[in-house]
Amino acid sequence: MDTQVKQRVCGLLGGIAYASTADYYNQMNQLVSKFLPGHCSRIHIVSVDIFQYIETLNNSQWAEAAEYLLEGVHQLVKSGIDFLLICSNTGHIAAPRILEYYPKLVLLHISDAVAFAIKEKKLKKVGFFGSKFAMVSSSCVVERLIQHGLEIVFPNNDDMERVHQIIVDELTINVITEESKQFYRNAMQRLYDEQQVEGIVLGCTEIPLLVKQTDLPHIPLFDSTQLHAQLAVDYQLGRYDIDSFLPPNIKKVE
Repeated sequence: MDTQVKQRVCGLLGGIAYASTADYYNQMNQLVSKFLPGHCSRIHIVSVDIFQYIETLNNSQWAEAAEYLLEGVHQLVKSGIDFLLICSNTGHIAAPRILEYYPKLVLLHISDAVAFAIKEKKLKKVGFFGSKFAMVSSSCVVERLIQHGLEIVFPNNDDMERVHQIIVDELTINVITEESKQFYRNAMQRLYDEQQVEGIVLGCTEIPLLVKQTDLPHIPLFDSTQLHAQLAVDYQLGRYDIDSFLPPNIKKVE
């Protein structure tokens, strides 16, 4: 076992929701162990209370939501992290505020990880499933995907409401049902058939708990949690230059 390996310390801003936060932790440790047998990932976690966060979103209090998440980042920065992950797609609503307060903090954006994987497959037009706050072109995650030159398509309005309701009422508290799984599969198939998308982004970190690539083997699914965790470990171990993941005309802070 190499005892000289230096890892960057990752800060996970979690609790939004706890099930996907645990998934990040598990995946990052599995990946580090794969690359460095005998090692674990150096991770600091702050878990916020999803109830207060969801309340601000439901009341369209976007600034308040960002400030609430920033409180958790303060704790992580004080703990001595080298870079930050927000364990939520919609939670990236706080990214501009975080970087305004900590301009030199390396924040690995979830949409950069997803876009990199999509572009590697040379795809252009993809569907996007997530919370109702994320399934709009101006959302923090979709806007970033568009900056990568991707065309993003959403489910129809009826499907969108049900997709969101399952996330908030079930997946955030780790409730997995066959009925909800079948709904997601059918909604994804509808989007694939009606809009001719080339793949679908699982744009909520809880969706991969419900739907796997094996459920729709003919449609490329882009698991935002897995791709974000992979990017984090690549950066943590110094395996890749993060500039290669960023949208055109955006460069990391030195």
